[in-house]
Amino acid sequence: MMRAAATTFAMAIGMAACAAGPAPALDEPANAGLPSASNDTCGATMFAELIGKPIDGPGVPSESRLNRHILPGTQVTMDYVAQRMNIEANAQGVIQRLNCG
Repeated sequence: MMRAAATTFAMAIGMAACAAGPAPALDEPANAGLPSASNDTCGATMFAELIGKPIDGPGVPSESRLNRHILPGTQVTMDYVAQRMNIEANAQGVIQRLNCG
């Protein structure tokens, strides 16, 4: 019984970690919206200057097998591809977050 509860709790924590978080607040650190150095398997930190810019603007990698543009309401698969960069934008098309997966 105790093992089942621990497993359920661990699964809930793992699922919560996969959920998209809110857009970074203005008072968050400069690296908000970027993966940590140890989790940057797709090179997202090289594109840090894109946060706050239009998703269809110059310098934004085009959608491909290894780049996804994600806007509110965009359906995406839940498969994890470490080398794939997710470029997340708000409803106005402004990039809020870059992450790998």
